[in-house]
Amino acid sequence: QQKGKQNADAKAGDTTKVEATDSMRYAGEVPAADGPGIRYEIALANDSTNGFSLKETYLKAENGKDKVLNYTGKAEKIEKDVKGEKKVGYKFTTGKDDALYFLQANDSTLRMVNDQLEEAATKDLNYDLKLVK
Repeated sequence: QQKGKQNADAKAGDTTKVEATDSMRYAGEVPAADGPGIRYEIALANDSTNGFSLKETYLKAENGKDKVLNYTGKAEKIEKDVKGEKKVGYKFTTGKDDALYFLQANDSTLRMVNDQLEEAATKDLNYDLKLVK
C-alpha cells in the first residue's frame, strides 16, 4: 500500500497527482482543539487511480499565521456497515502512521469521521466538506 507523501517529495511525473479537470474537489473548515479551525481542500481523481491531493491549513496556528501542509497519494475506498447501514468512505494517508477518514455523506458532501466511519458524537459541530463547483 502506497503511503501519502508531502508535496515536497512528490515527483513531477507522479501518477497520483490530481489535476483539476478530472477530479472532484471538496473544501470546508472543521473545529480544532487548540485553534480557530482547520481548513481542508481535497481533490479526488474521478478515475481508477484514486489519486488525491489534500491541503490542510491550520488557521492562525503559528503566531497568528496559518500553517499549511500538503499531501498527495492514493485514496483507499472503504465500504463498511455502521449501525446496520452501509457506509462508503475514504482513507487519505497523510504520513507513516497518520490518516484522515471521510464519509461520503451524499453526492456533494464528505464528512470527517473516525477510522470506523463513525460520525462525531457532537452534532452541533460541523465536520463537512462541500463539493466545490
